[in-house]
Formats: sequence, C-alpha cells, structure tokens
Amino acid sequence: MSKVSIVNKALTMLGANRITSLSDDAREAKSANAVYDQSLRSILSETRWSFATKRALLNRLEEMPVVGYGYYFQRPSDCIEIFETTANSWRPEGEKIWSLDSSLGVIYTYLNEDDTFYSPKFIDALACRLAADMCFDITNSASRTQELISLYEGEYLPRALHYDASRQGETTVKDDLWINAALGRTPWLE
Repeated sequence: MSKVSIVNKALTMLGANRITSLSDDAREAKSANAVYDQSLRSILSETRWSFATKRALLNRLEEMPVVGYGYYFQRPSDCIEIFETTANSWRPEGEKIWSLDSSLGVIYTYLNEDDTFYSPKFIDALACRLAADMCFDITNSASRTQELISLYEGEYLPRALHYDASRQGETTVKDDLWINAALGRTPWLE
C-alpha cells in the first residue's frame, strides 16, 4: 500500500475527495502533506513496533558534560523513541544521550517510512490517526475530530498493537539461580 493509498483511506473516513498524488493542488493533498510525517512519528512512538525496531551500539562523543560526569553518545538520526539500553543510568539530552557507562547499546523505534513493512492493522490505525489529524482542516468539525481520536485510541490503535505483539514471537522466562535457591531447587546439580 502506498502513502497515497493510506492518505486516501483516511480521506474516505472523512467523506472527503480522494487524491491521486500528494503534490496535488487540492486542499486534501495539502492537508495530508501538513500532517502525514508527524502522524507517522506519533503512532511509531506508541510502542516498540516489530517492523520499526533497531539495535545499535552508539558512538561515544569526544565532548564531555560541562557539569557533572559521564559520557555523551550520538543519538541515531532516525531514532523516534528509545525503549531499552545496556546502561544502568542514561537520559536523552537533545541530540545526544548522556550515560554513566562508557559504552551504550540501545533498542529503539526508528522512522520506518517503508510502508511495505506495515501490517494491515497498522495501516488502519495510521489512516485513522491521519483522518483525526486532518479532520478539522477539511471538515471544520471539532466533534468529528474528537470522534476520530476516540476511534483511534479505543479501537484502531489497540488492534494494531495486539496484532504486532502477537507477531513478535514468544519470550521464555527462565528461572534464575536466586529463585531456584529460594525454592530449594538445584537444577544445576541435577
């Protein structure tokens, strides 16, 4: 499904005219261009989507914090949201990431604009989000905008999240040594 197809799905939800290109001079195309990138970034920041997840060992910068201690690392340019790190203590600071650790690995959501990776449920949720974001500009209806936001948050996004989570495989939790010892089990001796 192309970007134009996703936009047209959103425009259909609004009862608006469809477009043939995002460069059209039509109000609908201009409205879509104004919100598409931010709408995509917003929905991608909702969770650790399987199709938009990357792992990276970040480059440590020469620059040191002026106040305090620790290290700076270069935040990936395509990073939307960091969900996990190898560091015990870290925080984003603009386009850099500060950490007490001398090396830093991250798992993050990146700006995946390749819609061939999007699931049908994600496309539905993105179209609904786009419709909500374009609604007032196209329909001049605050109540319809609120209806679409509620639909996005209450139906489309949860379905997309559930679908994506069910496709990520299973994680097996293994007993650790402390739990086994507390329960009187010694599997390492058996």
